[in-house]
Amino acid sequence: MPSDVPLASRLTSDELKLLAKIGSHLSRMLSGRIEAPLASDRRDELGMLANMVGRVTTELAESRERDRRLRLELERRIEELETARATQERLLARIRELSSPVLNPLPGVLLVPLIGTLDAERAALVTTALLDRVASVRAAIVILDVTGVHELDRDVTGLLLRATGAVSLLGARTILCGVSPAMAQMAVADGLDLSALTPSGNLRGALVRALAATGRRIIAVRRDPRISGAP
Repeated sequence: MPSDVPLASRLTSDELKLLAKIGSHLSRMLSGRIEAPLASDRRDELGMLANMVGRVTTELAESRERDRRLRLELERRIEELETARATQERLLARIRELSSPVLNPLPGVLLVPLIGTLDAERAALVTTALLDRVASVRAAIVILDVTGVHELDRDVTGLLLRATGAVSLLGARTILCGVSPAMAQMAVADGLDLSALTPSGNLRGALVRALAATGRRIIAVRRDPRISGAP
């Protein structure tokens, strides 16, 4: 058969159909539509081409399935991490809340026992919670107990002074108690003025001052000897 005869005229109808099928399959595969693998029983070059296209289709489908499963796994892990992070943030917020509670031991008196390290973030949380309680209970006195604070340096003192200033805007006075000798020496060495915090030696002394400031006092009650504790 002459070489200048068109290829289509040299192929049988079955070969033309298979060639068209291969072209259509490749076109759909390149556009992202993966269909059933192409297969042929022919043992000539056209059959080899059809089977090769079929293998490529199968490998591409498997690769896309692996990618899909990997994407789903990554999405699942990201969701788990986000859930864990949200849980951790709630726990940390709860820990911060419990580490600096605002107590109401007496009418008109609030007590804030500070423990550990006091940084800017924690001081802001304490101040916000404290201001809310001062406004809600109409407190006249706020006692800041620093017995459990690690250090009373310039930064911590500045945070306490800012909290005191905010409290005073709501009409409440602040009493500082629990300052250890080491803290006092550090404050003097740093040239810090704690007078605005109305220092008191211990919590008992601070409560006595708070009672006096609110027009109350502690009265010793004698026990009636005629009253027995026995059942």
